[in-house]
Amino acid sequence: FELVSPHGQVLLEVFITSLLIQIFGLITPLFTQLLLDRVVVQGSTLTLTAVGLGLVIFGLFKVAMTGLRQYLLDHTANKVHLAMIVGFIRHTFRLPMNFFESRYVGDIIARVQENRKIERFLTGEALSILLDLLTVFIYLGLMFWYSWKMALLALVIIPPFFLLALIATPFLQKISREIFAALAEESSYLIQSLTGVSTVKSLAVEQTVRWRWEEFLNKSIRKNFSGQVISNRLQMFSLTIESLVTTGLLWFGAWLVIQGELTIGQLVAFNMLIGTVISPFQRLTVLWNQLQEVIIAVERINDVIDTEPEEDLQSEGRQYLVELQGNIIFDNVTFRYHPESDINVLENLSFEVKAGQTVALVGRSGSGKTTISKLVLGLYPPTDGKILIDGYDITTISLPSLRNKVGVVDQDTFLFGGTIRENLTIAHPSATLEDIVRAAKLAGADEFIQRLPMGYETQIGEGGGLLSGGQRQRLAIARALLGNPRLLVFDEATSHLDVESERIIQTNLNSILQGRTTLIIAHRLSTVRKADVILVLDRGVLIEQGNHEELMAKRGHYYYLNRQQLES
Repeated sequence: FELVSPHGQVLLEVFITSLLIQIFGLITPLFTQLLLDRVVVQGSTLTLTAVGLGLVIFGLFKVAMTGLRQYLLDHTANKVHLAMIVGFIRHTFRLPMNFFESRYVGDIIARVQENRKIERFLTGEALSILLDLLTVFIYLGLMFWYSWKMALLALVIIPPFFLLALIATPFLQKISREIFAALAEESSYLIQSLTGVSTVKSLAVEQTVRWRWEEFLNKSIRKNFSGQVISNRLQMFSLTIESLVTTGLLWFGAWLVIQGELTIGQLVAFNMLIGTVISPFQRLTVLWNQLQEVIIAVERINDVIDTEPEEDLQSEGRQYLVELQGNIIFDNVTFRYHPESDINVLENLSFEVKAGQTVALVGRSGSGKTTISKLVLGLYPPTDGKILIDGYDITTISLPSLRNKVGVVDQDTFLFGGTIRENLTIAHPSATLEDIVRAAKLAGADEFIQRLPMGYETQIGEGGGLLSGGQRQRLAIARALLGNPRLLVFDEATSHLDVESERIIQTNLNSILQGRTTLIIAHRLSTVRKADVILVLDRGVLIEQGNHEELMAKRGHYYYLNRQQLES
């Protein structure tokens, strides 16, 4: 209702045109009665000409009104679809990270597509049948005028239609759920297979992957076929009811003609009217089938809509960071990815990063280094404890105002399909070419970009597939530097760089880090020796901190990790 109500004026126009269509629809049976009772019986050619001309004129008006109604319905459908899909995607992008990490991409896409099914139902057959049912009383009035006995007999058809729909409901709901689950499973696996096609080919498992996808596809097709069988049976029963009632009406009407209570013209006109009256109720059984699918679609969409967003992007009461100094305090922070889990990824973690400092996070894989960077960005709230950014609790800060002042380079570089320039400026579309080149030079990317045929306007393919891993990483660093952020987060930012590229980054490192707070996550300890503070983590616990010289002198865990890397 909330989606359709803004289009009340258009829907009123649709209702008026539907009313006119129904009125014009009365002309054909009425004129048919005149043809049979006066023209044929009395042989009046003048009446024949008038009736024929009237049928043509009113027929053209009906066609025009039908076309206008369809245009208005299509217009409303597009508006409703736009409102639904935009609202759904807007809400989806505001959801917390754990929502996306607990679902397959294909499953989310399937829910996006369900919006279209709901829109088609609301603005298509459902609205059309509703309008026809509202105006069907005009036809019923004329039918009662012809013969109240036949009109009452015609109304006998309505209860069986509703009874049929109620009996079919549990079967329709069950198969609709199974169809959606099978479709989501099939599309999820296909998306995974295409996303990882390089791995599929490298392992030479194309046939295995294709066979497994075909299993999912066959399951989806079988479920769809089962749904079609139920729908077809429902329609068969509906047509049987209609056929029996129509035959009964024809027999009873002929008997009334024999008794002299009805003329032949009235009988024919009545039978023409009954088709218009029965049709909406017959279509209701088909609509009921669609309604069950829509109910399941709404359940699936509500799974997304009912998920609480990480924050309202326009929320009042949250602290908007006009400037970011870069002071970070972790105060006894404990974190679990799943609240019901007993495993702490971080445990009682306390440290301070002062503005302008370069702080390195080191430790074995799984020690919680990347998790810290995600907490700093507000991608997850801490399970216990506090995280303060410039003195403000991160749970009270406007997250967009924080994130757009932070430059991030993840260990898994993601680039969008498009040009190099579009990728670099995605967060800062107003950046000048001079700004772009400066950031690219600092990242060691300008040299290879200039060698490309179109320079910064070169298309890089989906996910940057036309570039090497090192080139993608350098672009990610340049993108992070473009906004001149006060806080930098480098999560294995140089892990894919060749020796020459890493040398360029190290040469420019002083310029990159100057005046910024920087968190560096690294496995290669040679890249963090110049850090002001090094935090050593093990299984989510901070076990050592200090600069390189202090930690080496302690001969503790950091010293042990260094020795391991030197020996290897």
